[in-house]
Amino acid sequence: MKQERNCSARKNRTMENIPPTQQALLQHTKRAVYQAGIWTTCHQAQQQTPTAEGCGWTLDAETKSWVPVWSSQPAAAKAVSELVKCACKSAAGCGGRCSCKKASWKCTELCSCKCEK
Repeated sequence: MKQERNCSARKNRTMENIPPTQQALLQHTKRAVYQAGIWTTCHQAQQQTPTAEGCGWTLDAETKSWVPVWSSQPAAAKAVSELVKCACKSAAGCGGRCSCKKASWKCTELCSCKCEK
């Protein structure tokens, strides 16, 4: 929440500029260690490589290819958007000054406005 307040307090700051979480760092570290393990056995004629599953990678069932696991947590922007609220006071609903509309979000139940949620 502190990062969200800092981003909203400054102009031209978005939730996408927040640094990665500890979970994202953990997944990146797993991928790096897995890759280093592969490279250390590159001199062997017959490599016995472990599966990438659980090492920061997951198998995409549709394409049958390995894709990185970026984080095991939901995206911060999505989670925080549920906590954002506007303070519109217009009886007609939200207008052009609505902070939710400016951020391209729908108003939530936390908003004090009269618009359709």
